[in-house]
Amino acid sequence: MAVWQERYRSLNHGFNSTNQKLDGHRALGMNVFNGTEISELCMFKKIFLISCAVLGIASLPHYAQDVSVFTGTMSDKESSGVPVPEVKTASAHPAQPLAHYATGVRAATIPMDRSGHFSADFRVNGRNLKGLIDTGATYVALNVSTARSLGLGLVGSDFKHQVNTANGKTSAALVMLDQMNVGSITVRNVEAFVLEDKALSSTLIGMSFMSKLKSYQVKGNRLELVN
Repeated sequence: MAVWQERYRSLNHGFNSTNQKLDGHRALGMNVFNGTEISELCMFKKIFLISCAVLGIASLPHYAQDVSVFTGTMSDKESSGVPVPEVKTASAHPAQPLAHYATGVRAATIPMDRSGHFSADFRVNGRNLKGLIDTGATYVALNVSTARSLGLGLVGSDFKHQVNTANGKTSAALVMLDQMNVGSITVRNVEAFVLEDKALSSTLIGMSFMSKLKSYQVKGNRLELVN
């Protein structure tokens, strides 16, 4: 900055000297200047104006000098084919989770299978299994093999309950399932019976789960669960 100020003072001195010469000519009544003086005057004027512009730009902050930062960067990238990252803003229609209502109520829809039953993939205590909806069963029912896969440790003395099945009466153990999920629905603390494998080959989703839902109903060939 000090160098530019010194150059400015030098140019200004030259410009003033030229003006003094012109004043002298006017005082002597001279109306015509020789070519050298006119060229010298024009040259000093141009140099003076350019110097003022350079000094003005040099005094600006760095970010203000580089105008391309604000005007040229984006257009250059677009014209050169370089992909410009998309700026994401809040959308009026955000991505929706599976089976959810605007009111915050969670739901799941289970289609009817070929046999006329409603079965779906459930997640029980963090494990996946297929369950058959059975509103005629009081509890969720699992066999011993499934219970062990869920981490339920059972001993013979736990099978102290007598339950009725399609094959007659059998012994069962009453357990508590920490959590059951289907679709976007989550139900916690669900009671279930564990039966011997020979008495039960699949998992039944009984009323100990269904009664914890807000509602459930059949529409056409679909069962709609709402929680």
